[in-house]
Amino acid sequence: MAKITHYGQWLDISSLNPVDKKNYLTSVTLFLFGAVAWGIHLSSVGIFYDTPDIENAKSSFYTVVRVVVIISWIVSSLYYMKFLKTQDELIIRWNEFIGSWGAIGFLSFGMLMSLLSPYLEFKPGFYELFLAFAIGCSIGGLRFHNKYLAE
Repeated sequence: MAKITHYGQWLDISSLNPVDKKNYLTSVTLFLFGAVAWGIHLSSVGIFYDTPDIENAKSSFYTVVRVVVIISWIVSSLYYMKFLKTQDELIIRWNEFIGSWGAIGFLSFGMLMSLLSPYLEFKPGFYELFLAFAIGCSIGGLRFHNKYLAE
């Protein structure tokens, strides 16, 4: 079974058996491939309130890029689910724990950003809210480590 490392933030890939390692690494690789395609997509629609070139955004190149994002992330999710099916209860609990804390981070930090935005002349968007989710996941990983792994 997988070993949780870095204070609950990561899995030790070398601790996986060959089938689990293949499924996990395939999932991560496809996710990163989709993330690169997502970055290319963002260049067409604008990021952080840039003004996008609408005509260029509708080109066939960007359409293919968007299809690549969707397909790679769906296949990545399927491989991750295959990986999770073979794991013990601790890894499944860790996965659910960090996901739940990510949602808590999204709600609490996201709500705080939203409430403060009129005073700071700041409009939180997708990336700020995703950052709130990532902070929540990190807090969840640390809490999981302290609750289940720390000795």
